[in-house]
Amino acid sequence: MSEDIFSVKIDVAEGERLGILLSGGNGTPIEIRSVQESSIADLSGLSGGLQILSVNNVIFAPNTSHQEAIIALTSSPVLNISVKRIASGYEELDAEREKTLENDGEKMEDKDVRDMSNGVKKTEIGSTLSLYLQKRHAINNFLLVEVSSSLWLAGWNQKEPALMGKFCVGDQLLSVNGQPVTSVAEANNIMEITPGGVELLLKRMPLAAEYKMYRKHEDVDWGMQIRQNRLVDIIHGGIAWTAGLQPFSAEFADKACSWAITRVNMCPVSILCHSTDVLLTKIDSGKTDVIITLQPSEFITRLSNSLLDHKNYEDFVVRS
Repeated sequence: MSEDIFSVKIDVAEGERLGILLSGGNGTPIEIRSVQESSIADLSGLSGGLQILSVNNVIFAPNTSHQEAIIALTSSPVLNISVKRIASGYEELDAEREKTLENDGEKMEDKDVRDMSNGVKKTEIGSTLSLYLQKRHAINNFLLVEVSSSLWLAGWNQKEPALMGKFCVGDQLLSVNGQPVTSVAEANNIMEITPGGVELLLKRMPLAAEYKMYRKHEDVDWGMQIRQNRLVDIIHGGIAWTAGLQPFSAEFADKACSWAITRVNMCPVSILCHSTDVLLTKIDSGKTDVIITLQPSEFITRLSNSLLDHKNYEDFVVRS
C-alpha cells in the first residue's frame, strides 16, 4: 500500500462546489470516495482513493465525524488539504453506484444498547447514515420539513422502489453532496444542479427513543394506554412503567410532551394513523416480544401537518 502524502491548495469561488464525495468518519478514516470530473477538486489533483489528513491545519483525528469533515471542507474559500494515497480503483465506484439500488452505498454507526430492568432494553437513536442515490431517485421524491433550523423527513415517494427500506420518518437531513443544508429550497437546489449521484447524510431519528419489551405470557398486558398513534398513559406496575416509560417524558422545542409511536417491531406506523386497533394488533403480533419506537408527539404533529399540506401527500405517506 502506497504512503504517498501530498497537499493541494484550492480557491473556492462563491457558489462553487468542491466536487468531491466523502466516506468514513466516526472511527474510520475520512476518505475521498470519488471526484466529479472537471470540478475544482479534480483540476487541483484530488481523486478517489485519498485519505484526508487535514484541512487548513485542522487534523482529521480517528474520531472525526463525517459531518465535521464536511464542515471543514465548506467553511473557507481557501482550502489547504493534506491527503494520503491509500487505494486505487475508486474511479469505478461512481459508475457502480449509479446502476441499481443494490449498488447504492450505505454506512451506519450503531449506538450501544443498554440493559434496563425486567427485560426491557432502551436503544439510543441518532446514528449517522450516508446514502448514495441516483439523481432521478432523489429529485422531487422527498417531503422535507423545516423545524428548528433543521431539515426533517416527513415522507418519501412510496411509488419509488429505490427508496424503500432506506429512510425513517423523523430522520434529520444534515447535508446533500457534502454541503450542509437547513432549508428545503437549499436541499432541492443542490440535488437539481448535481450532475451525478446524490449523497445524503442523515441522522437516524435523533429525537426518538426505542424500547424492546418482553412478557412471559401473551395475556400479560404491556401496560400502555394508546389512542390512535399516541401514548396517552402508562399503567402503574406494568411492563412499560417498570421500564421507566412515561407518557409525557418526551421533549420538543424545550417543552415536555407526549410520545407518538412511529415504528413497531421495526415496521413503520403511519404518522396519519387514526386506528388504535390496528396499532394494538401490531404491538401484539410478536406475542411475547415487541420493539416500539417513539418520537415526540408535537414533533410528529408538525411533520404530519406539513405532509397534509402537500397536494400529493398520499403518495408520500409511509404506510402502517
